[in-house]
Amino acid sequence: MSPRPVVLNHIHLTAEDPDQELRFLVEVLGFRKDPTHPGFAWLGTLQLAVTKGEPVTNPRFHMGFRMDGKEQVDAFRDSLREHGVESSEPFANGAYYSCAFASPSGYQFELYADSGIPALGTLAE
Repeated sequence: MSPRPVVLNHIHLTAEDPDQELRFLVEVLGFRKDPTHPGFAWLGTLQLAVTKGEPVTNPRFHMGFRMDGKEQVDAFRDSLREHGVESSEPFANGAYYSCAFASPSGYQFELYADSGIPALGTLAE
């Protein structure tokens, strides 16, 4: 078997106002700001780098964050509202439950719970 990547480690985003985007990641989504690299923020082992530039505007481009259940998705929607961030009404398809929202730069985010459904979410090794 040929070698393959092990895990997605980082994504590099561009934003007209990188500092505003980084504040959103930290204050709203719970990322940790990297003290050694001011343009980096971490969520678990995922690093997002944000530098000045034109944001990606393709409406299909989005980042999905898995939650442990429907209740957590709903609670996070409440937290978004407290930060003044509007989200879509939840979408449900069997055990798949999600909502979407945008960052200040217009990046689309999805919060979802999926109970490990391979066709719609997480596929076990």
